[in-house]
Amino acid sequence: MPAQDSPENEWTNLKSDAEHALHALLSQISRQAEPQQLFEAYTYAKRVTSDAFKARMLMHLPDENVKFRELYAQVQAELDRRYGQFFPEGFLKAPYGDQLHERLFSLLEENLAQPIEAAKLRIVTADGVHTERRTRELRELGMDVDWYEEDGIDFYVLRSFSLNFEVLPSLVRTIVRRKKKSKSEQEQLLREAGIPKK
Repeated sequence: MPAQDSPENEWTNLKSDAEHALHALLSQISRQAEPQQLFEAYTYAKRVTSDAFKARMLMHLPDENVKFRELYAQVQAELDRRYGQFFPEGFLKAPYGDQLHERLFSLLEENLAQPIEAAKLRIVTADGVHTERRTRELRELGMDVDWYEEDGIDFYVLRSFSLNFEVLPSLVRTIVRRKKKSKSEQEQLLREAGIPKK
């Protein structure tokens, strides 16, 4: 039986709300409602359907992505191998290893070497603002994620499971800047590791 807050239960609970909200919006459109009523119906329908389709998408995705974990572990191992001796133990924890990045990777992986619209990626996060940034962060890890635009539509593609370790100096800069607020400390740590501050 699905857990109380499982995507299956979320979908079951939200799909009737989404259906109701969409019917209400269509009703407002067909009767040419006043702008305020129309906008309220639209924003409600947008929010409810976004939540419902996020739950439905999560039902489709694995709870854990083995390939993502494998690639992330390789990035961490290479970070430690190249730069571990310059930093305290545990300092160089690779970023972007959370569940959100893993879910985005899962969507890209199931369409390996095929473009996927950014709009589909946004379903996973129910966030139209930061989703594409989170997807680009996979590339910052060295994953073979590419972006292009066609006819005004953004597309992302996971081209392969190859890793580009040339991005590691930039990744170290990101880690240092997150953990050390002082510019002078940042510069000293990067200099000791032989990484230009850029």
